[in-house]
Amino acid sequence: MKLSSYATYVIVPLHLISGCLFGLLPNSPYDSAYYSLYSAIVLLLVLTVVVYGMLVHYLRPGVALIWIQCGIASMVAAVPAYALEFSDPWHLLMYPLVQGASLLACLLVGNAVALMARN
Repeated sequence: MKLSSYATYVIVPLHLISGCLFGLLPNSPYDSAYYSLYSAIVLLLVLTVVVYGMLVHYLRPGVALIWIQCGIASMVAAVPAYALEFSDPWHLLMYPLVQGASLLACLLVGNAVALMARN
């Protein structure tokens, strides 16, 4: 089965989805859905990094394309920060940290896998 080279852009919609999930977080950590929704966001972002690393391994895009994809994903991840009304200022502070760490992990994994594939 031959995957399209566009399959490595999977990080763009997954970061948009995880960003939209931040808007659904309740404002109290005592709410029963708080930790389960936070866990779902973290699980989605970890899954994004793993899938992206596997796709980079199989498709072997160039390093410039990896940087472009992470740049596009960072612009798309910024959309929910402006479009959603966060229930708590804490979530607004945590949003760039969590999304930024995930994008940085995608960038590092993508570059590491691409460089290892060339050797």
